[in-house]
This record gives sequence, structure tokens and C-alpha cells, in this order.
Amino acid sequence: MPVPVAADAPIIVTAARAPVEAGELGASLSVLLRADLDRLQTPAVTDLLRLLPGVTVSANGGRGAFAAVRIRGAEGDQTLVVIDGVRVNDPAAPGAGYDFGGLLAGGVERIELLRGPQSLAWGSQAIGGVVAITTRAPGAPELNARIEGGSRASVYATADGSAKAGRLGLGASVTYGRTDGISAAAEARGATERDDWTGWGGTLRATLDLTPALALDARGRFQASRFGIDGFPPPRFQLADTPERSRQDEASGFLGLAFAPQGGPSRHLLGAELTEVDRRTTDPRRTPSATFLATGRNLRLRYTGEWRLAPWLEASFGAERERSRLATASPSAFDPDPERFRAEATLTGGFVQAVVRPLPGLTAVAGVRHDAHSDFGGATTPGVSLSFAPGDGLWRLKASWGEGFKAPTLFQLFSDFGNPGLRPERAEGWDAGFEAGLAEGQLRLAATAFGRTTRDQIDFVSCFANPLPACAGRPFGTYDNVARTRARGVEAEVGLAPAEGLAVSFAYTFLDARNRARGTANFDRLLPRRPRHTAALVADWTAPAGWSLGMTLSHASESFDNASNSRRIPDRVLLDLRGAVPLGDRLELYGRVTNVTDTVWETASFYGQPGREFAGGVRARF
Repeated sequence: MPVPVAADAPIIVTAARAPVEAGELGASLSVLLRADLDRLQTPAVTDLLRLLPGVTVSANGGRGAFAAVRIRGAEGDQTLVVIDGVRVNDPAAPGAGYDFGGLLAGGVERIELLRGPQSLAWGSQAIGGVVAITTRAPGAPELNARIEGGSRASVYATADGSAKAGRLGLGASVTYGRTDGISAAAEARGATERDDWTGWGGTLRATLDLTPALALDARGRFQASRFGIDGFPPPRFQLADTPERSRQDEASGFLGLAFAPQGGPSRHLLGAELTEVDRRTTDPRRTPSATFLATGRNLRLRYTGEWRLAPWLEASFGAERERSRLATASPSAFDPDPERFRAEATLTGGFVQAVVRPLPGLTAVAGVRHDAHSDFGGATTPGVSLSFAPGDGLWRLKASWGEGFKAPTLFQLFSDFGNPGLRPERAEGWDAGFEAGLAEGQLRLAATAFGRTTRDQIDFVSCFANPLPACAGRPFGTYDNVARTRARGVEAEVGLAPAEGLAVSFAYTFLDARNRARGTANFDRLLPRRPRHTAALVADWTAPAGWSLGMTLSHASESFDNASNSRRIPDRVLLDLRGAVPLGDRLELYGRVTNVTDTVWETASFYGQPGREFAGGVRARF
């Protein structure tokens, strides 16, 4: 794992939306490349993200179960997820967050994690940061395949490839996985029923050169998950084994025209993107068996451009209009076919930012964005970042400041618990730090201090005997702008290559995330599911003969599962081991053992996580 990103890394176009290289970016960025994903072997994207500084993951069980990714202590639904340039967050979810539970790494070429408020480039939702994933792109002919099996009858298979014929370029991937799983309700607390999971999906990217300067750009993605869940059965109404199941289908796509005059100073992209998430929960004990139905859809028209105005000055700009829709229903014995609740809203925005390089080694990025919502009004979000690498570039100083906002979701505005008077959540964040490359590149160091304050955070409030004006006509509760939170901390990284074939990286985060809503019972208490200390040590050694061994040691300190800090989530230390043996130039056998010590652990109280697991497989490259 490159810690931090080297100054000669590829140009960042997805997460930053500005024509800057990784070594010029003042904001905090981590990048995982295809080589890192292959070496770590893990199929789940969440297992990759949890190794990066500033990231915590919580899940309601094993593979397939709902999983949230929090960046620097922000809420999971304040993380924006972009796959192949398309926003994939679910507009039908209560907080419009993204569910990472079934997201696999098959076909993924690159994962970027951009930390801190990023609404300047991305608009609503990017308060904690952005996870930007790039899948197999069109290119030279190449084919990769992988298949493995392991504990609990697990199977994982994926293949991806690229091709180019004349003016047409293609990149595609397919992925399949299944496991008998673990009980979503913690087995250590007495649960015995395994909740299985099956998932499959694929991606397709195509480019067609219409003229030397004009190209058609098409991208598509589909992902499906089928899995068991546990519920809260009577008479105790506590989490326990149940036969309930969930189905989730995701589809997203983009179609546009890219215009880049040969030798010209500008590039432009105009297109439309669509994201749809369909969720269905069933319980075979009930009639009808369907208990919840939800469909969320985002249609977005957008234009982005870049223009080199001078050798030292570049501009990026864009405009977009998004229409979000949801449709939900909760069938019951009293109303087996209810009319779906429907709602929609539009969000129109535009941004402009400049990249200025006034001196050798000095790069500044600054800009502003404005968004107008069809219901609550507008939000303006500025941002600025600086990067300075003096002299020979072995040291780099960096800093950034920005604002973020999150529009109220359709569920929060218009559902039976909705509040049409909600304001957007607002955040202000900063970070400052340094990177250094020493010992002829064999040692790399990085440290970053950060802080963020979020105000007008939307939370659910009980309306029992509550005189709050928003509770009028909402006897069972509603949403309101009642929360204020603060997060601050330090991220430190070390990358070491002490000997030929040996690479070691270490990442540590200290996080202090607290409730700052004065006058409330939980003022100054720690926010739930945010460990104060997290760390990951990754070491890999490749022998001269080509075979390799690796290990990952990760730690998360004690945290709390509720706002009052009365229910604790114990700390944990997890050890994973892996190895690989090449069979010629095109084949490789590999295997791994995760959670070697069979540690009992949770990321959310009462929900289990996997114990010791074994997996082995073969990888082929053509």
C-alpha cells in the first residue's frame, strides 16, 4: 500500500474534479491501486477501506449485511460514493447513504479516498469525504480472472478485461460471490442460524472516437445481493435469529460526449447519469411475505470542463441538475398491497475552481459552488487547498479548508416522519500536514491534523410529550435540525522498504468525535461507533523466486454503540496472513487466513462479525 501517494502518481480526475496530480493536492488523499488489491486478496471493499487512515466501518452482520463507512467521524450517510464517475448513494434510504455490505472489489482498478468536506466539487452529501472507485477501463487487450473457495462454503469468482479495435474501446468485468455466512445476530450471544449471502454484478465501459476531438463515453454497472437478516421477534423484541431475507439491486450508468480538441487548451464532458436502487425485505412467516419495498432513483444531467488559461493557471468548472425520486411501501396483513409513498425533489448546482502554480513546487486550488434545492433553498460552499514541495521535493507541506452540506433526504422531508421545514446540514473542515520521502525513497512519512464542525445535523426526535413545533401532527416522531457535532484528530502514516522485496506500511488515527448540541442530555459525549484509536500494520515480502508472504494487523479501540455512551463495543486486534506462489508468468496460487486468532468482535452491538476463515484460489493473467 503506497503511504502516502507518491508525487508521480497518475493525475487525479475522479475524487478532486481538478487537473492536479496526487503530489500537488493539498487535501488528504489515499489511493489503492490494482496491485494493492491483488496483494491484499480481500474480496470486500470495506476490508480494504478500514485499513486507511480516518476510516471506520460498522456492519449489521457478515457479508451482505448493511455496512456504513465513516470518514473522520462523520456519519455514514455523509460519505459520498462515486463509481466510474457516477454517484451511487441511495435516495430512498432514510439518510440517502450508500450500503457497502455487498460491494466487491472484482474489476476494480483504483480506489480513492478523499477526506474532509468536498462539496465544492461534488455538492450535497460530501461532508465526511468521497470514496471514488474506478473499474476496468478501455485499453490494450488484457484479461484477468480469479476464482477462490473457502470457509463456510464461500466462493468468489471475478474476471475483467479490456480491448480496443479501431475507434472503439471496451472495458468490462463480471463478479460472483456466495457464502453460507454467519448469523447476523452475534453467535457469541447465542444466535445459531447462519445468514447466507449471494451476490453478482458487472461493469461495462465503452468509448467510441467519433472524430479526433469528439468521443462517445458510456459506462454501466449492475450489482445484486440476496442475503439473510435477523430481526426483533416478539415477545422480547430483541435482536435474534429470524428467517427474514433481503434483496438489493443496484444499477447505474452514464452516457455522454467528451470533447477535447487536439493540442487545445480545454476538455469538456456533457452527459446524463442514472442511479437506481431497489430494495425488498421479506419474512416467510407473514402473509404477504413482503414487509418493505423501496425504490430510489437519481437522474442527473451534468457538464464539466477544464481549461488551461496559462502555463501556471488552469480552471475547472461544471453545472448539474439532479432529480431524486423515491417510492416506498410496507405491506401488512391489514393492507397487503398498499399504495406506494412517493416523493421527489430537484437540486441544481454549479462550481468553478482554479488551479494556480505561481512558483515551482507550489500549487493552490480554490473555488466556490452554489446549489439550489427545490424545497429548502440554496447552499454556497467554498474551498481552498495548498501544497508546497520546496527544493528537491523530498518534503511536502499541505493544507486545506472547505465547507460541505447535505440536503435533507426525501424520506426526512416527506415521509410520515418527515419535516418539510428542514434545513441542510452544514459542515466546515480543515486539515494540515506534511509528507516526506527519505533514504532514497525507502522511507516515507506523513502526518495530518484535522478538524470539522457540523451544524444543523438532522436527527430523529421523539414527539412524546415534546412541545417542539416540528412535532405538530407527528405523534410518533419526526426529523429536525437538532444536532451539532465536532470531530478532530491526527492521522499518521509510515511507509518503509528496508530490504529488497520487503514493504511495510503503518497507519494510525486518533479521533475525538463528540456531540456538541448544548442543552441536550448527551452534550460532549463521544459519537457512537467511532473508536478513538485505530491502526493498521501491513507487511509483505516477495522472495527472489517470486513467491510472497504477507500479514495485516489491525486494531480499533473501545467505542460506544449509543449516544449516551452507556453501551460499549469492546476493542479488538485482528491478524490476517496471506501468501502466493506464481506458476509461470500467467498463473498464481494464493491463500489467506483472516482473523487468525478467532477473535470475537463487533462493530455494532449484538451484531456478529466473522471468526477465523480460510480461503484459497488461483489467479490468471492473459
